[in-house]
Amino acid sequence: MGVLVLAGVGGGLGSPPPEAANPATIACKDYDGSTMMVEPKTITIHNNSDTDTIYPVLATSKNAVNEWVQACLRSSEPFPTEYVYKLYVNEGVGIKPGSSVTITLPLYSELSAGRFITWWNGGRVVLADRNDRLRNKDDQKLNTPEGVTCQGENDNCALTTYSSDVQFPENIYAQLSEYTFGDSIVPEGETLRLLKPENVGYNISYVDHVYMPVAIGPRNNPYIGYSGSVQPLSQFKTRLGEFLGATPETASSVGRGWPVYNLDALKLPGGYNIFAQRSGTLPPEDNVPIKPVSGFPPVLSVLDCLQGRCTEEQKKSLHYGEAVQRMQNLWGSCVSWNGEDISAYITEKVACPQDMQDKMAVIKQFFEQNHENYLHLYRAGQCQGTTPEKPSFNYWEAMMHIYGWVPFNEGCGANANKLADTKITGWDHEKAQSMYIHDLQYNHQQPSVIANPKLTFNPYVKLIHDDLKMNAYGFSVDDAVGFMSEVGEGLVFTVGGAKGLENEAQFSYADGFSVAVGVPASLNGKINKPVIKKYGVCSFRQDPADPNCESDKQDVVLPGNSQIAGFRVGTVASYPVRVRFTDLNDWVYSFVVKEKFAACSVSLNASECPTNRARIFDKQDLASCTVTDSKGVKHPKSDDWCVNANPNQQREKQLTKNYLSFPQPVDFMN
Repeated sequence: MGVLVLAGVGGGLGSPPPEAANPATIACKDYDGSTMMVEPKTITIHNNSDTDTIYPVLATSKNAVNEWVQACLRSSEPFPTEYVYKLYVNEGVGIKPGSSVTITLPLYSELSAGRFITWWNGGRVVLADRNDRLRNKDDQKLNTPEGVTCQGENDNCALTTYSSDVQFPENIYAQLSEYTFGDSIVPEGETLRLLKPENVGYNISYVDHVYMPVAIGPRNNPYIGYSGSVQPLSQFKTRLGEFLGATPETASSVGRGWPVYNLDALKLPGGYNIFAQRSGTLPPEDNVPIKPVSGFPPVLSVLDCLQGRCTEEQKKSLHYGEAVQRMQNLWGSCVSWNGEDISAYITEKVACPQDMQDKMAVIKQFFEQNHENYLHLYRAGQCQGTTPEKPSFNYWEAMMHIYGWVPFNEGCGANANKLADTKITGWDHEKAQSMYIHDLQYNHQQPSVIANPKLTFNPYVKLIHDDLKMNAYGFSVDDAVGFMSEVGEGLVFTVGGAKGLENEAQFSYADGFSVAVGVPASLNGKINKPVIKKYGVCSFRQDPADPNCESDKQDVVLPGNSQIAGFRVGTVASYPVRVRFTDLNDWVYSFVVKEKFAACSVSLNASECPTNRARIFDKQDLASCTVTDSKGVKHPKSDDWCVNANPNQQREKQLTKNYLSFPQPVDFMN
């Protein structure tokens, strides 16, 4: 049983609700048509560097349909967003080392009738350590809207706003992160969208590139550890150089010859971009280190060229080195290409183990079938024109689509020909994707691959997870910790250290668990009726003033108009822990989780996991689990509620997640 997190904003079409007195607070329509005031959320950025200035920019996205405004106003109007809106913090000056800024963002700002900047939907946070190319010459300056404010600590904080036709180019000295505040849903049985404002979603785009150590955690939710990295900038950048074999000690690095962006500092593309961006070029006026005498500067090059050791011809044509060549050789050796001449892509044959041959052949066949499905869409007239943009399945197209884990849908629309709908004999999408992740993308952990690096499927995954020790996307379907969605009042970003994060431990699904409480039948579908009001977690022996967690610590307060029936205990200092929460009728639930959930072996059925469930929650120790009123008087059904606790694990995508499931609240038990 998962965590149910639902919130509603309802009512009929009609006119928008009245404006709030505070321009940062937006009046939306609640589930029952009444006015719901949506408070702003915040983004805090801490520059923990000792020496580097950070230049933050927030950017929104273009949307043909603005689903967040639709949800707030309960309207079917599209409210299209035709521009990218960019919000610069101390433009051109940045924030100095040891300082921070907090930006307050309303749900949206209405510039004119029907023209909105939606700050919450599909936002980007660009964190740069140089100011180069952060502005586009055609950007149009606007007045920063009311309600969008900024406060600095140890530094000033001024905001400037621009509208733009474009996002940022690849060759900026920056790490990209992404966020979305709240959710926009269409409830079952309804046609209009509803706003769920309580969650914050976030991820760091290490799948696209790696440049800077960024950590992200939610605000006012101290039980979720950070995603990303808290390494110092200098240490992080040294690790990038070591991966590339930039020093004699790392000359045999598995990443030697991995591409770099055409910049004066090390910024590396992900495993998809090494193929997709290989032939890309930059404007000749860009101030970049690699500029051929003739032709355009390349987007991607290699470390040798960056360090001035390339000929003029190599400046134009040398876009990758040994690490990528090994990947290409692997695909040229392990699977058959039906007579295609692939000599332009491979330089040697690799002795490929039979097990690896079989698995790579499955992935190749899976994408070959997806391409056949793509051609069928064209034959059925469901795409633009009559000639497919990708008429044949070949080695090069396979590389780009496989390492991006993206379908063939060019000319047919982004939602066409989904991989999830692709099947081959013995393999559906879920089974193929799981094998692709665990047995191929992570194969650098296998003893045979450690002994023979020529068998490494994707060195970039090793860089992200092993060398940099980050819980972030290393490839597009890498779910070790990628996109996060948690209850929170905003986000905290840090660069080069942990200072400012509410929880300075790194998040891992294996370290924590989710509490799930049954939803009473009488509340089914009533998504604006709360089940849980607040919660808190205490690790024993951590607070000298309260070593046994006797104080009623419930410091996460949940919204009163959302049916939230669970919460995540993501990262705690140690076990055992005491968990408390308060239900809709003000009964206080308190119980002890005595030890961490044991890992579930892939050889076991999920129903057998966790193997230590009896030690996680001791049903015989009813003194450690109680349901009481505010005065400590025990509820008559307290013991019945406690003995029905169920520690369990579920495999969601490629992750095993831990749950502690309970019955309905005590007043609803039979």
